[in-house]
Amino acid sequence: MVGSVLTLALSYLAQRAHTGIGGEVTAMRAIVLVKQVPDLRLGGVGVHADGTIDRAAAAPITNPADLHALEAAVQLADEVWALSMGPPNAEQALREAITAGAHRGVLLCDRLLAGSDTWATANALAAAIRWMGGADLVLCGMSALDGETGQVGPSVAQRLGWSQATGCESLTIDGMSLVARRIVEGGFERLRLPLPVVASVSETGYAPRYPSLPARRRGAAATIEHVTAADVGLGPADVGLAASPTKVAKMTPVPWPDRHCQFLGDEFGYDQLLDALIERGAFADDGVVPEDESAPADPSQLDSPTHDGDASVWVVCQAVGSSLDRASRELLSKATDLAPQLGGGVGALVLTGSSTGVVDEACRHGADVVYLAEHPSLTDYLTEPYARVVADAARVHRPEAMLFAATTVGRDLAPRVASMLGTGLAADCTDLYVDTWTRLDVAHEGLLHMVRPAMAGGVLATCLCPEARPQMATVRPGVFAVRALPRRPRVVPIDVTLMPDDERVELLERRISPADVDLRDADVVIAGGAGCDVASWHLVEDLARVIGGRVAASRGAVEAGLAERALQVGQTGATIRPRLYVACGISGALQHAVGMQDSGTIVAVNHDPDAVVFRLAHFGIVADAREAIPQLIAAFERHHRTGTMP
Repeated sequence: MVGSVLTLALSYLAQRAHTGIGGEVTAMRAIVLVKQVPDLRLGGVGVHADGTIDRAAAAPITNPADLHALEAAVQLADEVWALSMGPPNAEQALREAITAGAHRGVLLCDRLLAGSDTWATANALAAAIRWMGGADLVLCGMSALDGETGQVGPSVAQRLGWSQATGCESLTIDGMSLVARRIVEGGFERLRLPLPVVASVSETGYAPRYPSLPARRRGAAATIEHVTAADVGLGPADVGLAASPTKVAKMTPVPWPDRHCQFLGDEFGYDQLLDALIERGAFADDGVVPEDESAPADPSQLDSPTHDGDASVWVVCQAVGSSLDRASRELLSKATDLAPQLGGGVGALVLTGSSTGVVDEACRHGADVVYLAEHPSLTDYLTEPYARVVADAARVHRPEAMLFAATTVGRDLAPRVASMLGTGLAADCTDLYVDTWTRLDVAHEGLLHMVRPAMAGGVLATCLCPEARPQMATVRPGVFAVRALPRRPRVVPIDVTLMPDDERVELLERRISPADVDLRDADVVIAGGAGCDVASWHLVEDLARVIGGRVAASRGAVEAGLAERALQVGQTGATIRPRLYVACGISGALQHAVGMQDSGTIVAVNHDPDAVVFRLAHFGIVADAREAIPQLIAAFERHHRTGTMP
């Protein structure tokens, strides 16, 4: 069986040697990474008494996001192979991939692989890709349903030495290049990348096809080739639990709130609902000035001493013009709590084409040291030059911990940097603290405990990196407050030395609408879900306009094409805490709940009286969104006319 795969790989290498006029590839080959995951879309998993996951309640399925990548591969390539890593029953995911258009399925299956974190998983997948003979494209889903880390694609790209594009909703082959349209906050960007490329495909691109009966028969009859770690040249130092820099200290179930939702009925109608919302202060302007706006304008006038030496906790900041984005300011504020326990000092690593304004802003929010990398090639974000500079700076100054915002930039950059530094990475964290961890009677002092949702948000996993440094995490925007913590500025210049390959990707276009960048500042949010459709989506927008709120969406609405991904709330979207959140046609899946459950007042509209969202809601309307929203709008208009709205 192994020999058959090797024969096919060698045959393909010979085929790839033939190119057409102008150097164009005449036979395009793609490898799609697919994963078998528990189906968490309708319910979560439990946690055993020993802290391990109880998967029995969730049936195994092919990761839904990977099916989008598979469809992209089928449309782009002449030959498509599906590659998975897992136990023997993961064959089923590969059979589904063949049903959906793949020509071959390869399963990397070995007990040695058990317990691999994303760092070790990337080692295994990259080795398997090399062993298979390589490809022009390696495609994967943007994230996995059980982990939602989004790390594997960038990590594999770094192992292979290829360029990467994450969150792509459109891919086009242009000669020896890939043109990728990539989602970013508030818009999109288009990149030109030289082949070969690793790309992750978003849920808004390449809808999976419905398989025909012959395709189903082909998948059922297909022979899945099995390979072992030894076959692809891997040993215990490369994969498995012992080789993984990231350890899971504990897992705990996330408690679900039950707010004893008050439903509309005969004696509690739409007008009474509005009265109740007004009484709760859902529309009140309390006049509080955000803490970050109260900071002194000129930190250089402060008398407080600056931390001597290198900072122990770095925040990789994102400059937006002459300022820092909100997520960077949140992380700087949080880093001031962590740094004293990790050696002292907060460092802001700023990569920019022009430093005007960013140094003072970083110091206003807690930076003792600003590590400033200023270079024309850093004016616009591109993965490889940024990764080179961040990794080189970390090797020189050796921070104890490094934090990134879990934005489209952070999710793209951090996995590549972690791979370059040979360290672990905890993704999409919602809490950080420092404590001791004891394992096998060995006490690890002063470890950064990185808490992140897993299993579709139903479990909180506490991740550690006991040996490798720096300890790295991406942190979900919106979970930490921005605080005014001014320091006297001290700047350490960072040398920018780029390799020729670092600048091989070309930014063709970037379009961002500032109005769509950040939902977290909105006091009122009206969110639509899969219970809406194209014909009724305007009602969500109408309600937001009448109330004076912002439109948001669930993952289901985004996947249905009803809203841009920048408007998504949930585990892979924004985490928000508005005064008022109105959920229209949203079921309340765990992935969505983790992004909105801390809202001040939640109103839910759903036709299913047993929908989980009603456990989260303070007020509920059991009705179709198309019927309920017009009545809500009419009630708001009546209150405006009578002057009862604040």
